[in-house]
Amino acid sequence: MTLPPRLVIVVGTYDGVLGGWERQINGSLKLTLASAVHQGSLRSLEMAASVKNSGEDAEAPGTLLSCGYDEMLKTHDWAKRLNSSGELRTPAEFGTPICCSFAPPAITPSTHCMIGFTGGKLALYKKRDWSLQHVLAGHEGGISSLGVHPTGKFALSGGQSDGKLKLWDLTKGRLAYVTKVTTPESGGGVRRNKSTSAPIMSIVWTKDGSAYAWSHGTQITVRDVNTGKDLLDVEVPSRVNQIAIMTGDKGIFVAAACNNGSLPVLAVDKVDKSEDAVRRAILAIEPVDKLVAGDERFKCIQALQYDHGYYVVTANSAGVVSVMNLEGAVKMILSNDDELDDTERNDSDNNDYDDFPHEKESDEDDFDQAVDILASVQLGTGARITCLTAWCSNIPIVTEEEEKLEESAAEEEKRSDKDEKEGEIHCYKDFRKVEMDSSTVEKARALVKQAKKMESRKKKRQRKK
Repeated sequence: MTLPPRLVIVVGTYDGVLGGWERQINGSLKLTLASAVHQGSLRSLEMAASVKNSGEDAEAPGTLLSCGYDEMLKTHDWAKRLNSSGELRTPAEFGTPICCSFAPPAITPSTHCMIGFTGGKLALYKKRDWSLQHVLAGHEGGISSLGVHPTGKFALSGGQSDGKLKLWDLTKGRLAYVTKVTTPESGGGVRRNKSTSAPIMSIVWTKDGSAYAWSHGTQITVRDVNTGKDLLDVEVPSRVNQIAIMTGDKGIFVAAACNNGSLPVLAVDKVDKSEDAVRRAILAIEPVDKLVAGDERFKCIQALQYDHGYYVVTANSAGVVSVMNLEGAVKMILSNDDELDDTERNDSDNNDYDDFPHEKESDEDDFDQAVDILASVQLGTGARITCLTAWCSNIPIVTEEEEKLEESAAEEEKRSDKDEKEGEIHCYKDFRKVEMDSSTVEKARALVKQAKKMESRKKKRQRKK
């Protein structure tokens, strides 16, 4: 497996430094941006995607937004590698901007940006001139996470301490629905629900907006939008710092960045349709020893919208950023493993993942299949990463060799057109004229056809730029 053909990864640190890597033609990640942009730690990063004029898929990263502890919002032009292309100080009474999301996010043109603050307010800014459009009541005790629907019409916000998940109608600028978040606990053999004050650390939507997921404490929940039913509601062995939803031809899966250094992958749908069907999960990366967990815990994770695998980008407390393909873990979850005993399967009635099926310690091949780490980079030494954002495209980079080949083909096309009109071709090696036979004519026509196609592709790329 290789990295996506075009990939940009940006991280923020406690020291206010913005660092960014870009995939090179040789397949490696190169640090192309590293600069202190905020006085104090970066709290949130978000990258908007630019689109083609025809409205097709995104082909280049758009505006990069950073939110700092200094109560500043700053925009950065990635294409020009600008440290800051604009800045805005937020109202002091709002507190610190803690989370942000463009609206619409991802691959559609963004018109607005939503910011959540420690003071509990939600602010909606107009992206064109960064004027403040709406201020929503938000949450008591501050906002910890935010997720905008792919259409940009709705947004979910999670409370820092009020235990509430709120749905906002952005078209009307008002609250649409409130969910009181509860966590299951077991006591005396009886299962009960209990309100929790744990912050809702992460909110993500599926690519089509049909479901959303959130995490709080050690709990992960995925809910269907149309039915309002929970597709997944489980507890994992460690506190979840962030989650990512991966969508592909094999279904929908959730990957979690955990505080003990583990990376569980969970199937949202039941693996099989039998009467006693159970959901399944796997620890793609197992937890580390408690003595080193402080440096190895996963802080951030984001899924890449790449068509050829279940890709994620992660960052840990030691400042290591990794690109992983988790398709191996997905295949393991879907495989019909008859050797799993009852202790490795979970009760289908309570939906808990108390015992995760995982790689056999003696089988290194299984581990290699579960997670494929495609690249790892580090922002200096001792850098503490606080936030991460990434962008990728399925459109490959045109190499210098390919450009030279296209130019050569274009030159050959011009010569062929001229010779075809004259009814003869020139032997440029010794400058002698030769008669054209049928086979030579066919070869020349094939070459012209190929050159025209290459020239057409080159013109399309120039128009897109």
